[in-house]
Amino acid sequence: MLEAHRELLLDGVRTNAYRDAIRHFVTRDSVVLDIGTGSGILSFFACEAGARRVFAVEARHTADLATFLAKHLGYSDRLEVFHDRSTNIELPEPATLLVTETLGTFGFDEQILSSVIDARTRLLAPGAAIVPQRIDLYLVPVEAPAVFERHIGWWKAKPFGFDLSPLAVFASNVIYVADIDTGSFLAPPAHVVSVDLATVSSADISGHAHFDTTRSGLLCGFCGWFRATLAPGLELSNEVPGTTGWNHAFLPLESPLAVESGTSVDVDLQGSDGRSWRWSGLIGTSPPVSFDQLTALAAPPCYDPQSR
Repeated sequence: MLEAHRELLLDGVRTNAYRDAIRHFVTRDSVVLDIGTGSGILSFFACEAGARRVFAVEARHTADLATFLAKHLGYSDRLEVFHDRSTNIELPEPATLLVTETLGTFGFDEQILSSVIDARTRLLAPGAAIVPQRIDLYLVPVEAPAVFERHIGWWKAKPFGFDLSPLAVFASNVIYVADIDTGSFLAPPAHVVSVDLATVSSADISGHAHFDTTRSGLLCGFCGWFRATLAPGLELSNEVPGTTGWNHAFLPLESPLAVESGTSVDVDLQGSDGRSWRWSGLIGTSPPVSFDQLTALAAPPCYDPQSR
């Protein structure tokens, strides 16, 4: 637990961006709700900035860490830690600012949307500010054979002399965390999804992107990243090339496909609160090659002997 949070705190770009955003919004009258507080660092920033009251919420046992540090830092008179999910708690008074760093590699992976929608309904005062304000997702088709072979092709290589290749199809329906560089891009990146956290009403998202490849290569899948607007003029992103502790998302095809320069690529992206994803579309025009990947297909079906 300590090592994981040490690594998070070492990400100065991310941590200082949130500190600046909190300083932008907090006043002496602020009541701050921090969802997914972890070590408590964002709550400590709110106290440092002069917030009147801070509620820190953490479902995991890092809540104990935040409580311990709040006492050590002298903030326990203003900072209350809830060891629970935010959807299960009630606050003594509505919050005027919500901060949450429940951002994953592909933006929504940590169910940020459902928690924010619930908090807006039950826990926030009318007109409360939310950090981040907006989250945008981007995709780009990539030639990344090393990443593809590591995660999908490996199953086809007969490890230890066994034919494990049937598992490759399941492996191609997983979104992986990978380190992608701009040299792998087959086209300019495209914006695919935009969500305003002050108005979003559903945790289901969708978007479309069109690409025309700018060079020939082996299309292995798509690289994805997010850009979060924390405050006016203040953004945080794991865009390639990355400068934060996040790497990038890799959305593979079932099988790589050779493409020429000028090949059209269309992608439809659907997500359900970061718990499941679907990326589907068409490559080329004569005739087009279709693909349809779904994280719900990332494992074989459960064989329940009781059902026989």
